[in-house]
Parts: sequence; structure tokens; C-alpha cells
Amino acid sequence: MVTAPEKYCPPFNNCTRMKNRFTFYLFIAALVVLDSVLLRSPNLLGKIGLIIYKYHYLRTFPKALLTVSLVVVIVAIIAEGVRFLVKRKALTRMLGKAILLGLTLLVTAALIKTMMDFTTWSYSHTGLRFRIGAHLLPAILITVLVYAFITLPQPEADLPADGTNGDAPNTPI
Repeated sequence: MVTAPEKYCPPFNNCTRMKNRFTFYLFIAALVVLDSVLLRSPNLLGKIGLIIYKYHYLRTFPKALLTVSLVVVIVAIIAEGVRFLVKRKALTRMLGKAILLGLTLLVTAALIKTMMDFTTWSYSHTGLRFRIGAHLLPAILITVLVYAFITLPQPEADLPADGTNGDAPNTPI
């Protein structure tokens, strides 16, 4: 019995990259749900802290999920926007790298500040799950930005106007 050949997808082709990107963002979505669960489950002192400091956006799981999702989606849109502009040649690749690197350093500074804040007395008693959730959000953002930095499109080489490949004179393509 003759079967139809499977669609061939050469390595580093667009279809492979789309599958990888979908898998990556599916993994990020799972991390977002995990982070929301962790942020929603502080201990008794953490729950009192949520009330005192008016962190109403973390009191219930849906609110925590919405908050974490919005932050991650905004950063993902910025990262994909930079990738899109580099691909359309509206930005140079070097400028795209500089933007993504700057954002990554900014989020890394936020992660360091979070680590320092959650080792002080008031936040250190909020419970291990809540502290891990607080550290996980900047880590997710760094992951999204580094992924966009790594997968930034290469500029396509323009062909010379004379129809040659540029290696040897008058060599047809």
C-alpha cells in the first residue's frame, strides 16, 4: 500500500521554528499557571501582608493568574515586536539585540531587587511558596527575553544588482 509522503520540513526552516516557538510559549504558559498558584498560596503572615499592603491583585487565583499573565504577555509582545521589526528590516539586528539586552538587564535588576527584598524580615516570613512565586515571575520574563534574543532573525543577504553572486566576476547565480 502506497502512502502519501509526509510534509518535508528541512532543519531551520520556518515550519520548524513555528513549532519550537509554539512549544516554548506553551511551556511559558505552564510556568505562568505555576507562578499564579505559588503567589496565591502564602502562609498566614503572608495573607495578612497581602491585606495590609493592599495587594488585591494577588488575593485570589484568578486575579493572580490575570496579573502574571498580563505581565508576561506584555513582555512577550514587546519581544515578538522587536523580532518582527528586525525581520521586516525596520530595525537593524544590532539595535534589536541592544533593546532585548537592555530589557533583559532591567528585568535581571528587578530579580535581584526581589531577591534582596524577600530576604528581609517582613517578606521572609510570607512562606516559601509565595517567595518562590515572587522569584519566578522575573525569571519567566528573563526566559522570554533571552529566547527572543537568541532567535532574533538573521539579516538576509541581498543579491547584487548585476545578477552575479559576488564571489567571482560574471558568475551566474
